Parts: sequence; structure tokens; C-alpha cells
Amino acid sequence: MLQLVAVAANDGIWGWDVPTGRSFYSPRWWELVGEQPGETEPHIDVFYAFLHPDDRDRVLHALEAFIAGGQQDYRVEFRLRHRDGGWRWILSRGAAVRDADGRAIRLAGTHTDITERVGAADRLERIVAERTADLVAMRDRAEVSAAATAKMLSATSHDIRQPLQAMALLLGSLQGETLTDPGGKALEAARRALIASMELLEDLLEYSRLDAGALRPALGPIDLRDLLTTVTEGYAVDARRRGIRIVVRPTALIAHSDAQLLGRIVRNLVSNSLKFTSSGAILVAARARGERVRIQVWDTGCGIAPEMQRQIFWEFVQSAPPAQVDGKSPGLGLGLAIVERLSRLLGHAVGMRSEPGRGSVFWIDVPRHRSGAALQGDAMPGRSDLPRLPQSCRVALIENDPDVCDALVGLLRAWGGQVVWSRSAAALLSRIAHEPPDLLIADWHIDGDIDGFEAFDQLERRFQRAIPGIVLTGSYDFDEIRRANPALRKVVHKPVLPDVLFAVLNAELARSGFPATR
Repeated sequence: MLQLVAVAANDGIWGWDVPTGRSFYSPRWWELVGEQPGETEPHIDVFYAFLHPDDRDRVLHALEAFIAGGQQDYRVEFRLRHRDGGWRWILSRGAAVRDADGRAIRLAGTHTDITERVGAADRLERIVAERTADLVAMRDRAEVSAAATAKMLSATSHDIRQPLQAMALLLGSLQGETLTDPGGKALEAARRALIASMELLEDLLEYSRLDAGALRPALGPIDLRDLLTTVTEGYAVDARRRGIRIVVRPTALIAHSDAQLLGRIVRNLVSNSLKFTSSGAILVAARARGERVRIQVWDTGCGIAPEMQRQIFWEFVQSAPPAQVDGKSPGLGLGLAIVERLSRLLGHAVGMRSEPGRGSVFWIDVPRHRSGAALQGDAMPGRSDLPRLPQSCRVALIENDPDVCDALVGLLRAWGGQVVWSRSAAALLSRIAHEPPDLLIADWHIDGDIDGFEAFDQLERRFQRAIPGIVLTGSYDFDEIRRANPALRKVVHKPVLPDVLFAVLNAELARSGFPATR
């Protein structure tokens, strides 16, 4: 009966008398190696002779462990040589008869041909390896492309911002000129068109940077009092001109986020509320909610229809036609999409509630800084209504773009400033001699061996005092700016409108204790 089972079995059956080394191999077993039964004396050495050299040590180790009783299951895969010169993959399983000491004295088991299965697994592994290599190559190409795109965006945005900056400053200078009524209206129309162009440019560049993966958050403590005040300053003049109040509720809360990116989110929310509000007020506030801070922007605008509220954070979606927003185009519909993507990048939740005809509230939930202590520094002072610098204010300017430099000099002089300018820090030092400036405006990338941040350091070392002022830049590479700005100088991004520039300069002077503007 056992002989019949051995002949009929699909697997090769083997047996081994351990003390003598004599073995038994079924006809199917001999087929696995391409030999005829009876051609070779059955012995364990026959098996070893067919075993692939690379598998020998592993198989011997498994057999020895199984015989000694240290391994209760015998299951091992290896290759046996076929008569045709090829190799067959075998799955071997066995059982043992043991003596009183637990040592195996007889073994028996089966050999199953798994060559096709192993071949299929190898083919699958090769396919996976090839696909993985393709994906790695695609990832590498994407990273290179993203880096190139980020570099291109940085260079392009700087080149585009320079003429816009010159235009904004020149328009600001013209406000002090005597103009006819039509001329004044034309100047105001040009100013509004420039503002709209600048906003569209900012949205497109920010969206492109997000698509290129060029933004990397740098998390840290943020004094929300300073952030909210600074952000809303940029919209105060336009709001007053339209009869809209912007109110910032005082707060001592400290958030934990990326200051630049969070500032961009709040700016977009305030800008969005201003676009869709024709009268009333905009309230910006921060409220503690357990371990988080909820920053809210409330408005009394036209509101958002219920069917649009789920789509409002989508790209290129506008909640109201231009006729409903004080005749002003609401732009490309990217502002809130940027808010959603930046909040997702930072891991902050964002939301809104709105009632048509009554207004809206947008919010973002930000983690509280763990220490809970207020940061040092006072809130940014209020802005002056009159575009006039303090009397006899000495302003030093370092700017190597001729158009921007001419426009800045003209504007600063129109504001009553005494201006000394140059293209490099070395040239400026030679011009101002031994009298320190009251205010310094330095472009980041200037002529000479040092940049605008280092120019501040050099002037302060020379005069042994802190010099208030700002560094202007058209770059939005925040990581590079942080590395270049260890002293945390005030940075203003081009293009900046004259009203905003004046407010920031006035605030920097006030921080330094300079007499108030008149």
C-alpha cells in the first residue's frame, strides 16, 4: 500500500535512516532530477550531490537542527540540479521518528516542485523593481523640476516686482502734485489698477509656489498681537477711503505656527472680506479654545449663498459677481484656495460661516505656544493719517535698481525726508560721513560684497547704535531670508504701496523713540 502511495503521489517522497545514511526516493522524486529509479544507490549523499552549492550550508543547517530536536518543523526551499542542466526549485517538508533523547533517527517527507511559482515571484519582483526604479526616477525628476520651478519663480517674481514697485512709488509721488480734477481721477484710477495687478500677481505666484512644493514651514512662537496688527495695517488706508472700519481686537495670545505663512493666510482673509464689503466694518480677533487659538475675520459684507459655501475654498471660485462687491473685480478666485492649501500645509483647520446680506466670518485654528508666555516687544503703533515723515528726518537709502531708487528718493523727499542714497553700503558710508541716519532703507541684493541685512550690521557697528529701518526684497524664499536675517530686521516685500511703506517706516521710527510725525 505504501509503495502504491509513493508511486501515485504528485510530490517526490523521500525517507532517510539517519544512523546508516540509507535513503528512499520515490519515482516522482527521480523525475524531479531527470533520472531513472535504480540508476544510483539510494543514499543521503545522492541528495547532497543534486543540491545547489549556494543552498548547501542552509539546508544542512536546517537538517541538523531538525535532527537534534532544536527545530520542530522541517520546511526549507532549495534548488536541485536536473539532468538537462537546469535547476528545479523544491519545497521540502518532513517529519521525524525520535529516540528517547528526542533525537531524530528516521526522517520522511515530500519534495514539491515550486519552480513555476518561484519564477513567477522572480518576475513579479523584477517588475516591482523596475516600476520602483521608474517611480524613483519620476520622483527625482519631479524634485529637480520643482527646484527649478521654485528658482524660476523667485527670479521671475523679483523681475516683475521691480517695475511694479517703481510704478507704485511714482504714483505715490504724484499725489503731492497739483492736478486737475480729471488728472486726479485718472491718478486714482491708475492706483486702483496697480493695486489690482499687484494682488493678482501675488495670488498667482503664491499658488505657483504651492504647486511647485517651494514652501517649507518653519514653526515657532508668534505674538498674535503683532501679527494681526501688522497684517491689517496694509489695508487700513484703502478701508478708510471706502468708509470701512478695520478693528483688531487686542490679544496677548501666543500661537505656534509659521509666521510668514500664517500672516499670508490672515492677509488673504482680510483682503477677501474687504473685497466683498461695501460698508460697515471688518473685525480681526483671536480667541483661546483650549490648546488652540482661533483667529477670526468677521465682515459685514454681502455674504455667501448656502449652495456656494462648500465651494468657496476651491480654485477659481468667486462667491459674487463684480456688481455685488462695490464695482470692484474680486480677482481670480485664488485667495481662499491659497488659504485652504496653506492651512493644510501647516496642519491647521480652517472654516467659515456666512449669511447672505449680513456678512461672513472666516477662521483658522492654530496651536497655542506651549509656554503660554507673551513674547517681548510692544504692539506696532498706529499709523499716521498724513503722509509726512518727522521734521528733519535723515533717511539713508541703498538701492541698485535705478528706477526704484529714483522713485523712492522722490517719494521720501515728498514726505519731507532728507535723503542720502547709494547703490552699495560702502558708497553710503562714504556719503553720510560721521552723522548716522535716523532711518535706513536697504534693498536685500545691492552692489558690493555685502547685502542689505549686512549693511544694517555695518552701519550699527560704525555708529554704535541701533538704526531703525527696513530691508526691501522681491523674494519670497522665506528660508533664505531667515538665514540672511539673524538679527530679525523688518522685511518688506516688493511691490509695496506708498501708504503701506509710510506706515511701516513711521512705525519703525516710533519703535526707536524718534519724535512723532507731524
